[in-house]
Amino acid sequence: MKTKLFNFINCFSTFFCMINKLNTSWVLWYDKRNHNIGSQDWDKFLIRISSFGDIENFCNLLGKVIPLSQLPNGASYHFFRQGIEPRWEDKNNIEGGRWTIVLQKKNLIKAEKLWFLTLTSILGGSFGQNMMAFITGIVGTVKKGQIRIAVWTKNSKDKNLQIKIGKSWKNLIYESHLIEKFAIEFFPHETKIKRKSF
Repeated sequence: MKTKLFNFINCFSTFFCMINKLNTSWVLWYDKRNHNIGSQDWDKFLIRISSFGDIENFCNLLGKVIPLSQLPNGASYHFFRQGIEPRWEDKNNIEGGRWTIVLQKKNLIKAEKLWFLTLTSILGGSFGQNMMAFITGIVGTVKKGQIRIAVWTKNSKDKNLQIKIGKSWKNLIYESHLIEKFAIEFFPHETKIKRKSF
C-alpha cells in the first residue's frame, strides 16, 4: 500500500504544473518472454493492460501495477500511443528504431527513478512537439542482472531527427544526476541501417 501511495503522490508532484489531459492517449502492455517459444511468436504472450488519456488515470495505473524493477526476468512493460502496438512490425514502427540504455540491477532505486523520469517526460510532452510526433512508445525490460529502458521512434533513416531525440533523452538523464556514467545506443528495426551510440 505504501508503494502505491508513493507512486501516486510522486506522479502528481511531477505533473503539478501541467494540464490534466495528456496530448494523446496511451496504452500499457505487458509481456513475459518464454524461451520455449520461437521469437516470431513472442507476441502470443503480449497482454493489453489498460489505456489512459489523463494524468490522474496514469498515476492510478502506476499505483496498481508491480514496479518495473520487481518484474520477473524476461518481462517487459510497454507504454505505446493508442493505436500503435508494441511490435516492430506495426506500420508506425517498422521503419523506426529505438534508443536504449542498459542499467545494472544492483541499483534498483536509480533504475526505477530513471524509468519514471523517462515515462513522465515523454508522456508529458517535455521533448517538444516536433520530436514527440516521432516517439511511438517507451519500453522497460528486466533481464538477468539488468534493466533496459528503450524509447521507440519512427523514421530511423532521418539521422538528424534521431540524434535530436537521443540527445534530448541523454540530457534529461544527465541533468537528473541519477547516474554519472552511461551510454545510450540506437538500434534501427531494419538491421541493415548502421546503429549509432553516444
